[in-house]
Amino acid sequence: MEMIRIQKLLIKLFENDFRIRSRKRKNVYQRAVYFKLCEDFTTCCLTDIGQSVGLDHATVIHSRKIFNNLKLWKEDEYLEIYANAKRILKNRIGNNRRYLRKTYKQKYNELLFRHINLKQNYFQIKSELEKIS
Repeated sequence: MEMIRIQKLLIKLFENDFRIRSRKRKNVYQRAVYFKLCEDFTTCCLTDIGQSVGLDHATVIHSRKIFNNLKLWKEDEYLEIYANAKRILKNRIGNNRRYLRKTYKQKYNELLFRHINLKQNYFQIKSELEKIS
């Protein structure tokens, strides 16, 4: 569902249908932007992301490398559209953060925070039980 929304948004912003099978540079770069947004805003696996445009997971992996090199290659047009699309999608999602993919560091910090809270609660309950008995 979200991938279709991302596709429609990018087709509108790029004024080009990047889903067609073509090796033209503009289509490859546009697909790289699409794959990056799908990774950021969906919980779909790479296979599902690739299949949404008729490609496989290896193409998605390769497109990650392409996206990371867009700045190096001074392809600012695609990076600007990525930033605009990201802003639009964040506004549409709003408080529904389940679509935003978390990094391992963010997950670790959340789990660590939960662990510390549980540990504090444990010691607090333990001390209350000792006072009672």
